[in-house]
Amino acid sequence: MQTILFIRLSAMGDVAMSVPVVRALSKQYPHLKILFLTRKTFNPFFRDIPNLILINPDLKNEHKGIGGLFKLYKQIKLQYNPEVILDIHDVLRSKILRFFFKLSFTKVFVIDKGRKEKKALTRRKNKIRTVLKHSTLRYAEVAEKAGFLLKLDKNHVFKHKLRPELSNVLSNDKKNIGIAPFAMHQQKQYPIEKTQQVIALLIKNGYRVLLFGGGKQEQEFADNLSKKDKDIVSLIGKFSLDEEIDLISNLDLMISMDSSNMHIAALTGIHIVSIWGGTHPFAGFTPFIANEKSHIVQRNDLACRPCSVFGSTDCYKEHLECFDIEPAQIVEQCKLVLENP
Repeated sequence: MQTILFIRLSAMGDVAMSVPVVRALSKQYPHLKILFLTRKTFNPFFRDIPNLILINPDLKNEHKGIGGLFKLYKQIKLQYNPEVILDIHDVLRSKILRFFFKLSFTKVFVIDKGRKEKKALTRRKNKIRTVLKHSTLRYAEVAEKAGFLLKLDKNHVFKHKLRPELSNVLSNDKKNIGIAPFAMHQQKQYPIEKTQQVIALLIKNGYRVLLFGGGKQEQEFADNLSKKDKDIVSLIGKFSLDEEIDLISNLDLMISMDSSNMHIAALTGIHIVSIWGGTHPFAGFTPFIANEKSHIVQRNDLACRPCSVFGSTDCYKEHLECFDIEPAQIVEQCKLVLENP
């Protein structure tokens, strides 16, 4: 049995986007033993995939620094001896690891992130606006370089029956809408006061709203908001990632920023309404899901968009005009999806 090793250590959304590739590889090449090196936090994304072994490094202690990465390399080499390395991350840590494997004459294949194309897409002047390759397709391309041609499935449904304590969170007589209103960077986050208006309009239209996210500040905000109405439920800090995935898979729709929750929702096959600001779908980070289930709300009339690939740069206009999107527009999109399935 041939053994291959994927390397993708972070971030959450990017790891989630790799799942369709690993799933397809496992299904279409059942003779393979697949290793996936990533953080333990992300393990729930890969459940139910056969022939897969997850390797979780301790990057803060045992496997920290060059010495720690060499130790990690030796451990993987001794225990599994992979014949092919697929580096779908291409950062300093993965470069060091793949260097060690190269020294032992292991075949290594590396992702092309399209950095030049993305720079041309986001520069302030003379932008080249073109749809770039989706990240999931870039991951598949690495496997194809190694000789594994793949047929990816955008219609996979990652749905689990809920335990009673989880099913009680959802409404039986109302449509359940998840909202993940937070993002790591300001250019990805719809203004929170407008998000509150979206939630109020959804409640007014008879929907149940469930809040997803992470962090103490976000949890405090969501908990306070949930006190305003019985149909606003904060899930932040209350369930494991495994349980959140189960809940998301049983929603009628998820509203998300360009963030990890969007990609988690895509794994479950539910409808997604995503809100985009400084970043742009052209960069290749849209939900990897059937087209009729991915609904994008954005400003298409701004010459400055996109100004960032990941939302990590400041708005040079000092005003996030890209988020001048009316809450009613978002709610109308949700109603259109839910009332015309």
